[in-house]
Amino acid sequence: MNIINKKKEERTPNYFYGIDINNKEAVQEEYNRLRIKHRNITIFALIVLACLSFVVGDFLRVTKLGGKPIFATSKKVERGTLFSGLGYKVLYCNNGQRYVGSVLYKTCEAFDEKKFSNVLYEKLVDYSADNKTLNRNNLQDFKIEDVIYDEDNAEGGSDYFATISFSCKNGNSDCFKTTKEFNDPLNIKLYVRFNKFNEIYEVTPFKGSGVYYDQIKEQYIPKVRAYLKENNLLNEDNLYKFKIELIENHGKYKFRGQTYADSYLIEIDYSCKDNENTCVTAEGHETLDGDYANLSFYMSMFLDDSDNVVLMGPRQYFDL
Repeated sequence: MNIINKKKEERTPNYFYGIDINNKEAVQEEYNRLRIKHRNITIFALIVLACLSFVVGDFLRVTKLGGKPIFATSKKVERGTLFSGLGYKVLYCNNGQRYVGSVLYKTCEAFDEKKFSNVLYEKLVDYSADNKTLNRNNLQDFKIEDVIYDEDNAEGGSDYFATISFSCKNGNSDCFKTTKEFNDPLNIKLYVRFNKFNEIYEVTPFKGSGVYYDQIKEQYIPKVRAYLKENNLLNEDNLYKFKIELIENHGKYKFRGQTYADSYLIEIDYSCKDNENTCVTAEGHETLDGDYANLSFYMSMFLDDSDNVVLMGPRQYFDL
């Protein structure tokens, strides 16, 4: 018998769920399709479970553990921020209070300096210790003498201006460090900045905005004008506009053998009645764009213990 020339035996199709199981190619193709489908369903199920676990975890962390919400929308309300998550609402107040519930009828109370001072004390000590600017082992005493609301910030929280006194066990002032050297290192003023979760995200001795910034800026305008006039650098009769901005605070500063209680780099912006630049002398000072005609320039400003302007000069004084 010639096996080579023998015709291939015809098989009757045997369909199972629409697939001929006698057709190896069709069976293999369906197997691959089902495998891919099963893999995609498994991946989708894992993603759904992961999302649910994050949402449930967020709910438990906020409602049971006092944590910060992640999967929630936020809305500014009077004196605070309201977060709405899946199955809960949490209200963070500017005074440090926190309220949680599925339906909230609580509102934030008006700012109470005494209550907030206690909240601020705990948060500031913890924040400073965590950032290694405070040594608890060397700290003798730490008091919030005064605190005022300053302004809302870009982080969704609020800034406060605090007056702080402290003492160290070793008799020095090195148990609490700041980026500015104060004239009285044991009695200092700092901005404490809170984010939308009512957690401190920055402590700084100076920032270029806010209620307190506006107050001290207005306080220095007549003092700067008086200094310039006394030193024949300003002609009051020809002066039309005179403004200043505080650009940098250099704190207690020693210059040419003299120690000053505080110091700033300021920007002077002015205009003259004769539409010239003759009412203020800026010779030797760096102008903002290298052109004296722009009527704006920088100056260094040094203060005494009574906050009086006792010396002004080019900004380069801070580099000498």
